[in-house]
Amino acid sequence: MPFFIRSLVVLIFVVHSLPITAQLSPPGLDNTNTVLWTALGINQNIGTKWFNQSYIGFSRCSDPNNNALLSKQAIYVVEQQTYRKFGSHWQLGFCLSLRGQNMYSDDPPYESENPALRREIRYYLRLFYRHQYHRFSFAYSLRPEWRNFYNPDWSNYYSSPKALRYRIKGQVGFAVGQSKKGSIILANELLFVQQEQRQPTGDLTWSQLTWTEDRIATYYRYTLPKKRMVVDIGMMQQLNFKNGSFVSNFVHLAFDVLFIDPFGKRKNQ
Repeated sequence: MPFFIRSLVVLIFVVHSLPITAQLSPPGLDNTNTVLWTALGINQNIGTKWFNQSYIGFSRCSDPNNNALLSKQAIYVVEQQTYRKFGSHWQLGFCLSLRGQNMYSDDPPYESENPALRREIRYYLRLFYRHQYHRFSFAYSLRPEWRNFYNPDWSNYYSSPKALRYRIKGQVGFAVGQSKKGSIILANELLFVQQEQRQPTGDLTWSQLTWTEDRIATYYRYTLPKKRMVVDIGMMQQLNFKNGSFVSNFVHLAFDVLFIDPFGKRKNQ
């Protein structure tokens, strides 16, 4: 199937029975070929209109020339998201993310760079619109992000200390089985970036806003109502875009578990 047709077809996300929850999506990476992402999260109502989603996750990755996806540490993520619901369709999230990404050389034998770790603090908003039609659930989101990058000692990351990014995501899912406990989830997300870059003179300038990535995801979700738990398993294809063409193509295998209202009885939504 041609890429542009697949991109139109693969618009993501379902949560037919738990409309406020979301996949704990794999973070994008560079200089790899195959990635394994695992995450553990909590989704907790804190009133009729507010809820929190928190999770921790990490990735292992391969070198760019093989599929040994457990060979290297890739990234860890600690995420806090607080959402406000507006009516039955809209949600606005106020989010904070702390990340540490291992950095590797572009050339064989792909050894660690110096510094070997890039820290990041990310602040972002996430606006959702959701609706449902029979067994189909749809969600569309806009996510502006402000990103600060640091060295391991929390000094500014030399080459690119700051970045502004916009993420646009479409989502669709289909509830399967008579009990509707399972869902097939498809997703497509476009990412646009403007970043602060250090020039050879040492000066920092801002780049133009450019399209950098397309992330296509396919998931299977299973809901265990009595356990108040959601399990997702799937994959994300990360296509990096540069100078008018796709320059790399990574595959992320993903597994996450999300506990629903572990500190209180879940209310109907």
